[in-house]
Amino acid sequence: MADNINEIRKKKKQELKEKYSGESKRVFIEIFVLSGCAHCPSAVEMTQRVASNYDNVDVAIVDIASKNGNLKARNLEIMSAPTIVINGKVTFIGTPQADSIMHDAIRKSM
Repeated sequence: MADNINEIRKKKKQELKEKYSGESKRVFIEIFVLSGCAHCPSAVEMTQRVASNYDNVDVAIVDIASKNGNLKARNLEIMSAPTIVINGKVTFIGTPQADSIMHDAIRKSM
């Protein structure tokens, strides 16, 4: 039974890759994080996992405590971590509740 579920997951993942890898528009995701934040690691892990399904999505981790990261956060009016920015627009404050929500946000940005 578990092997069957894994095969279905692999097939779905491959279908998503094939469906969206041909898109020409690049999607750039920035995850604004702070060291010591309890929720930041799960936001990073989930974002990277979902982004790995697409050939045209790049992910960067921005440390708000760094000088450059703090400047970027101020410019975007980010007040908490984690915050996920897609193509320069604050999209999520905190971690999305499900991978499908992140998939939807990425597809809308394409």
